[in-house]
Amino acid sequence: MTNITAIQPREIHFRTATNSDWLDGLGVWQAGQGGIVAGAANAGNGSLIIDAVAPQAVTGHYILSITSIEGVPRYTIEHPNGVLTPGVVGLPLNAGGIGLTLTSASGVGAKPFEIGDTFAIAILPAPIDITGIAFTLQARLTRTTANVALAATSSPTDGSMPTIAVGTTGGQVAMVVPKTLMARDRLPPNTYVYDILATAEGRTVTAFYGTIEHVDGVVFLP
Repeated sequence: MTNITAIQPREIHFRTATNSDWLDGLGVWQAGQGGIVAGAANAGNGSLIIDAVAPQAVTGHYILSITSIEGVPRYTIEHPNGVLTPGVVGLPLNAGGIGLTLTSASGVGAKPFEIGDTFAIAILPAPIDITGIAFTLQARLTRTTANVALAATSSPTDGSMPTIAVGTTGGQVAMVVPKTLMARDRLPPNTYVYDILATAEGRTVTAFYGTIEHVDGVVFLP
């Protein structure tokens, strides 16, 4: 069994040139562990706990901010993409796949939260083992253009060298397209759209998508 079903589509944009190999690396990963840091200037000394992180959660930095202390304190969480999720202190919350609970302190030495108290949350990427998974790229001028401007694969069927290198447990994929295929007469300078599909066990999923800005090089070695 492979981890083909764990792969989530990621948008990535590239810049390539007519005078050089295309050697960009990509990471195949999902959301992993989360870390928490309380604001240094916080008035309250309550605690924040991450209960669970779904694989499809957005990785990056989140900011939890206390917004109201009337009655039961309330807060918002700002996601890396700017989305805001409201929450209530003392109640479990699912914020885009991140399960967490913010609790007010109690007992001797307890200090209540004040408006402006914050917690920083970091959700880190965890690599996916991509052993046994093949990757294929096609680039076109538009998504409806019939002509394939550039193709690359980790599993060529004609005996040629792979133009996509694939790792294993580290989740690393790398483009290894020679400059002969990137030359102006093969791939004219333009902006192309692309998909990279992952295939295994009869399944096909989109691993990466975006654009390739292909430009003229300046230096051409003999």
